[in-house]
Amino acid sequence: MRRLEWDNMGVRVDGRLLHHLRFADDMVMLGLTRLTQVRAGIRSSTLRQQSKIRDAAVNAKLSKIRWAGHVMRLNDHRWARAVSDWTPRKVKRTTGRPPTRWSDFFTKSFKERCDALRVSRTDRTHWTTLARERDKWKDCWRPLGLPDDQRELR
Repeated sequence: MRRLEWDNMGVRVDGRLLHHLRFADDMVMLGLTRLTQVRAGIRSSTLRQQSKIRDAAVNAKLSKIRWAGHVMRLNDHRWARAVSDWTPRKVKRTTGRPPTRWSDFFTKSFKERCDALRVSRTDRTHWTTLARERDKWKDCWRPLGLPDDQRELR
């Protein structure tokens, strides 16, 4: 078993001192050094999968999807729901590339998702309508190719 000791110089792992912790979390959890990982040809994504650590970008995307579903299911007059449905009147968007709106992410992602699942355009539902039904919203964002009993969003 490995012992961790905090020093004023860094973290001591098996008698060696780590001065920066760039890969230390994966190494300590899985018992690998970066050199061993490179020599064995193990990809960082494989280590992440073994340690069940989520990528920060994936975690942010899933949090955004979960929050959007929650907001769309709100029935009362809260600000979060009112602002997400609000369209400013008599305001022109600036010239050039327009900044991405919060809802643009869902419109684009939902379209790509439907295209990947080969859903015909006539059978597609708007993402705000789908988000109001929790189970259908979760099923929609479940990773492609996973069986029904393995759900990513909880």
